Amino acid sequence: MAASTMDIQALVRRAQQQDGQAFGELYALYARKVYSYLYYHLKGRSQEAEDLTADVFVKVFEKIGSYEFRGAPFSAWLFRIAHNHLVDHVRSRPRQPLVPLEAIAELPETASLQELDRRLTVEQLKRALARLTPEQRQVVVLRFVEGLSTAETAQAVARSDDAVKKLQARGLATLKRVLEREEQAVP
Repeated sequence: MAASTMDIQALVRRAQQQDGQAFGELYALYARKVYSYLYYHLKGRSQEAEDLTADVFVKVFEKIGSYEFRGAPFSAWLFRIAHNHLVDHVRSRPRQPLVPLEAIAELPETASLQELDRRLTVEQLKRALARLTPEQRQVVVLRFVEGLSTAETAQAVARSDDAVKKLQARGLATLKRVLEREEQAVP
């Protein structure tokens, strides 16, 4: 059921007065629409769209006190925030195209991975990555699948460059051991 402009403005006023229930109602009215907008512009990357939707509503919550009704609907203000956040997000991503892990046919050869000295199938890579700790897996994927630098990875995982290097080294060593064991098991 669509809410009228007056109903929405009343909810906004209540939310501006720190009424959590009113903000929850605004979220219920608009979250799906914001998600759909982001999902479309992110070319179907649902997890990214979900994360950005949450970020947008955090920003709306923080800025709702500055909202003023000037004839345009509340949704225009909300979608301006969503659009700006999307633009910031897209600009902050690496210039290289991102490929979902499931779509990778082989792990790119880099200096750090040349020791593996063979190409991996998607299934081999999935099994090997599953043996890493969540932190190691995150670092390895960010570094070698998404192509982030050490500094970018450190910022993304909120750790120091040294911590990322250690996680990467341990992760690659574990990957190498797992893949060598798997190779030895194949007749």
